[in-house]
Amino acid sequence: MTSLGGFAQQQARRFGDTPLFFSGDEVVSYRGYDERTDRLAGGLARLGLRQGDRMAVLLPNGLPILEAYMGAAKVGAASVPLNPMFTPREIEYVVNNSRAKVMMASPREAERVQAIRDRLPSLAHVVVAGEAVAGTLPYSQVASAAPLEVTAPVDGDDVAMIAYTSGTTGHPKGAMLTHAGLLDNAAAVVEAVGFRGADRSLCILPLFHVFAIAFDYLQMMTVGASSVIVERFDAGVALRLIERHRATVLVGVPTMFIYILRHPDRQRHDLSSLRIGDTGGGPVPTALKTEYERDIGMVLLESYGLTEASPVVTIERPGLTRREGACGLTLPGMETKVVDAKGQEVPPGELGEMLVRGPNVMKGYFEMPEATTRTIVDGWLHTGDLMRKNADGHVYMVDRLKHMIICGGYNIYPKEIENVLHDHPAVLECAVVGVPDEDKGEIPKACIVLREATQATEAEIKQFCRESLAAYKVPRVVEFLTSLPKTATGKIRKGEL
Repeated sequence: MTSLGGFAQQQARRFGDTPLFFSGDEVVSYRGYDERTDRLAGGLARLGLRQGDRMAVLLPNGLPILEAYMGAAKVGAASVPLNPMFTPREIEYVVNNSRAKVMMASPREAERVQAIRDRLPSLAHVVVAGEAVAGTLPYSQVASAAPLEVTAPVDGDDVAMIAYTSGTTGHPKGAMLTHAGLLDNAAAVVEAVGFRGADRSLCILPLFHVFAIAFDYLQMMTVGASSVIVERFDAGVALRLIERHRATVLVGVPTMFIYILRHPDRQRHDLSSLRIGDTGGGPVPTALKTEYERDIGMVLLESYGLTEASPVVTIERPGLTRREGACGLTLPGMETKVVDAKGQEVPPGELGEMLVRGPNVMKGYFEMPEATTRTIVDGWLHTGDLMRKNADGHVYMVDRLKHMIICGGYNIYPKEIENVLHDHPAVLECAVVGVPDEDKGEIPKACIVLREATQATEAEIKQFCRESLAAYKVPRVVEFLTSLPKTATGKIRKGEL
């Protein structure tokens, strides 16, 4: 099947009453999910959502967010996931940039959206999953409509999701992921890793991120497996649910695996059901993989990917010899190569920029043709990541050409923080860099030069940032300097900082 809607229908026929999602005390089967999303699609169509439109999704983990993605897909509209941690300023930018017509939101987020509704001209309806909010529509009403009579004639090359990535210019870009790209990527990971119908994943990742959408949703659905949805990550809750549901698959960023392993109650829970874990989104200590295999009996695989690739590019294979520091082999059906500054492929083992080609590569950035042209050249996605690839095909992540910071699995671009810092009246110059952190992998540090005859404290700078940035983007460390190191051309030497 080339569309998500067709995929849901096909899997409903194959797996029927097999459980697909566990959420709290609710269990939804493959057939139930298909029927529920048919009704939601019918309700969205009656709101005026049409093929080619965009629907913003501002929901926590739970059944509504997973139904929203599929409901929009069946109409032929593209979902636009938003991080619930976004500030009103960030929500406003993404909604207006995508020109979203409908928004699905939780009561808390809906109230925040209603407060800025006059600044969101494209938004015709806000649908709330939960307690009523003035000026909005209840999710229960929209989701109980008559099923969509005619499924939109969606092609695999149509856009299923526009996932916004923080931009190096300070403005996020919407990566247009296609139906076929998402499904092909899920199938490739299933083939490489060996997921099976008896598997049950514990979804501890946020479902607004394509990492969770890939592993805990589409990959499990591909093989007839199930997912246990956790509203938010808590190591103690994760331990209890692994034991209760006999989870076999656990996917998360390194920080999550560290917190679970170090939790004081770990020894009180039976984790023997776990067989495969996957981690990425930051430096993965070799000792962490060793501890999980030795103490729990789970193989912890390392993978590499990016939103623009739908998202997985490489992953370690169970049963093969591990390569220390490697993030696996290229997925089936994809091509990767490492090139120098001139675009020429480098010899095995040498450093260069990673390029990716395959059906998983995004269609482009939403209404940003120049950025798309710079990023996708002759079908090759330029990742901006500095890597090396050995003769045996194993890939090693070395650095980020774009200066991205990965803090506990969240992607942070320094320029976005720097743009906010420059608005502070006391800041003359600033630079944000990532510094190592034992738990988070990296944390953002702001290096600031103050204007003459002005003063500012670390607490004041952090509070200023909190007003415009999601909490995870706020600098954890602030250092005041008399000057910033620069090159002869005046560029700040971030490596020295």
